[in-house]
Amino acid sequence: MWLIIKSAITLIVSFMLTIFPNSQLLKSADILEFKTKEDNCLLNASIVSDVHIDVDWAIGEWVWSNGLNDLNRSADPIDALIVSGDLTNYGDGPSMESFFNIIGEKNPAENLVVAMGNHDVGHVEDTTQEGARQRFVDCFNATNPTYDIEKAYYKTDINGYRFVVLVDDGEDTWDHPDMAEEQYQFLDDALAEAADRGLPMFVICHVPVEGVNGQDKIWEDGGLGDCSDRVQSILEKYENVFFISGHVHTGINGPLVENVFGFSCVETINGVNYINLPTYMIINRYGVPWGGMGFQMEVYEDEVLFRARNFGSSKWYPVYDHSVPIV
Repeated sequence: MWLIIKSAITLIVSFMLTIFPNSQLLKSADILEFKTKEDNCLLNASIVSDVHIDVDWAIGEWVWSNGLNDLNRSADPIDALIVSGDLTNYGDGPSMESFFNIIGEKNPAENLVVAMGNHDVGHVEDTTQEGARQRFVDCFNATNPTYDIEKAYYKTDINGYRFVVLVDDGEDTWDHPDMAEEQYQFLDDALAEAADRGLPMFVICHVPVEGVNGQDKIWEDGGLGDCSDRVQSILEKYENVFFISGHVHTGINGPLVENVFGFSCVETINGVNYINLPTYMIINRYGVPWGGMGFQMEVYEDEVLFRARNFGSSKWYPVYDHSVPIV
């Protein structure tokens, strides 16, 4: 009963912040203006997760397209659109193509960083899991003429900042990802070769590591499982690493959820910064419940600022902003 009451309190607070956008709690007079918080932003990226495109549900395609329209209204150039997996519901060809085609039509950012999720790999029905990964590679490259990735895990640099994308390597994994030794080594090498720049590095993986961002409380089996310790041991070798995930459909949250439930969507553990994103398309729990939510990630000289935004309604949620200092 107490758990139900606590969940209801969180939902009510989130609802009030949405219904009353001029509330003093929002600390912002102009919630619709889309620009960086400061003029000296070094990297400006929109980050979302769990879009779940399904061509049999046309409204989802509209919701995705509408959010990308919001990015195009930004007063400042957006350096990257980052999507942390579950691009589709079942990884089928038409839905995967639709996800990327909408991005191609809207062209909302200079660069694209996209990871596959369990619904894109493990839930695929019309091909093998390796076939699904190859289909992703083909669609990604077709949408990004300047890119030529060979595998669904890859690395790229944007404005000098290193991005590393991870993927489920398995052939029969469903919701529980597997990674081959080659991918662990790839992650370590990609971070090592960029570490001497002294800049933040970003790892994009759909599934969170075990026990961070409330994963163990929200979905007991919703973490990286046997892969988790190995991935964390690599991340912890380097400074200023940001691990960005999705998967568990947790809403963007702040002090209320942290005080009541003991976790946050932005946490720093053993020197690694973990960011867990809400589902863009479906209702979220333990935070702002609405779809369309994500972060505008702004990198400055001394901090990485995660600004909560609903890209569907073009509204900031400044009470849920998170600032992570660069060490």
